Amino acid sequence: MEKLLPDINVVLSEQLWEDGFDSKIDLLTFEEFLAEVSDAIILFVESPGSFCELGAFAYADSLFSDKMIVVLDEAYRNSRSFISTGPVLKASDNGSKVVYAEIKYGALLASEELRSVVLDLTSRMKTKISSINKRTINKDTNVYISSFIPEVLEIIRLAQPILSADLIQLYKDIKGIDTFTFIKRNGEAFSREIQATYIWKMLEVAQIVRIDEGYLSLLNYSKTQNFMLRYSGNAMDRERNRIICRKYRYGEKV
Repeated sequence: MEKLLPDINVVLSEQLWEDGFDSKIDLLTFEEFLAEVSDAIILFVESPGSFCELGAFAYADSLFSDKMIVVLDEAYRNSRSFISTGPVLKASDNGSKVVYAEIKYGALLASEELRSVVLDLTSRMKTKISSINKRTINKDTNVYISSFIPEVLEIIRLAQPILSADLIQLYKDIKGIDTFTFIKRNGEAFSREIQATYIWKMLEVAQIVRIDEGYLSLLNYSKTQNFMLRYSGNAMDRERNRIICRKYRYGEKV
């Protein structure tokens, strides 16, 4: 997928969980958070852990089903097993794509079904008017977490390197709010509070930002979308130069 879409960022949930999170967030809340900020979820059902993961996605909330591609081993095709007739059927009924591949033998690309679904996904992600690319600009204290990410990336591009606390305060100042709560795309709150540090860690593991002694900066600013702020041409670069000059002249109080 990365070859078809150079701007895509693939995150392995296991790697992110093992490298960046602690006991402050349970695994199911973590999966809910990761699914909410992702444009697509590809779940390879190949182990007891992934069976549980599939069950959590299938039964916890149908909100993510339209994002999910479930990849089952060929051994489960036409099977009457609990996996096939339980969570897989539930996910399919909720809108998830279910395909089969030789997972056991590592022959994923031999599956015409999987190749077709991935090509369709990348085609939709390339289309700007696709629903998969739609975001709602945050305008009050209930902040869509999927929109918060491109918004703060714009701020980082302008003010990098920037401390996490300063980034949050600048975001509040721009929005004209004193506090905010992250919500899902259906407007509901998360089952547990999602902290900004979770987002920073995800962006770091996805190699979108660098975190050095608490300062955040972009690894590739050219991928940043003009979502919240409206700049044309090199206007954003000129604005960044102005901010840097003010910071150099007045110190930290910009």
